[in-house]
Amino acid sequence: MPRSFLSLGAAAIITLSVIVTLDSGARSAAAAQSRNPLTGGRPGIRPAPAWRNVSWLNTTDGRPVTLASLRGQVVLLNFWTFTCWNCAGALPSLVEFDNRYRPQGLTVIGIHSPEFPPYGGEHDRDNVARALQQHHIEYPNAQDNDHATWDLYQIRFWPSFVLIDRRGNIRYEGVGEFHRGAPTHLEWETRIRTLLADE
Repeated sequence: MPRSFLSLGAAAIITLSVIVTLDSGARSAAAAQSRNPLTGGRPGIRPAPAWRNVSWLNTTDGRPVTLASLRGQVVLLNFWTFTCWNCAGALPSLVEFDNRYRPQGLTVIGIHSPEFPPYGGEHDRDNVARALQQHHIEYPNAQDNDHATWDLYQIRFWPSFVLIDRRGNIRYEGVGEFHRGAPTHLEWETRIRTLLADE
């Protein structure tokens, strides 16, 4: 009897270790993308690269939005595509951030980077426009059909997020879906509020 209890206890410990490892792996995925793959270290604060997307939606006359024009604003970039389930799950949080913090100096920008080849429909401007309307997105969105901005920011996952401070420096990066009221949502909201308070 004691041996079976020991075996059962050992199995429970192993199972718990696997669950904790998987959970911590999921939580660390948000930070993994910003680590140096050779050293494992995370880069410090660094200047955000200037994107040069030509096709924009939700801007005046479709004019491009530049990083230089946003100096003095806190900028939250969302790399997404409308066919991505996890991207769609995070959109209500982003719409809420835009509504709540735009008057205080936050600019949310969607970088729509297609996952599938052009015949999948993600490259089509009208399809992106419909997705913006469906999700009540009023903040600017760039069409990143050639993945130029995706590559510039070394993005690897949908959705990904980059938070840029008022001086144009990258302060936070992360990946994965989050929902209003969830811990990750609250973490991003705290980051936004911290940068907005930093004059």
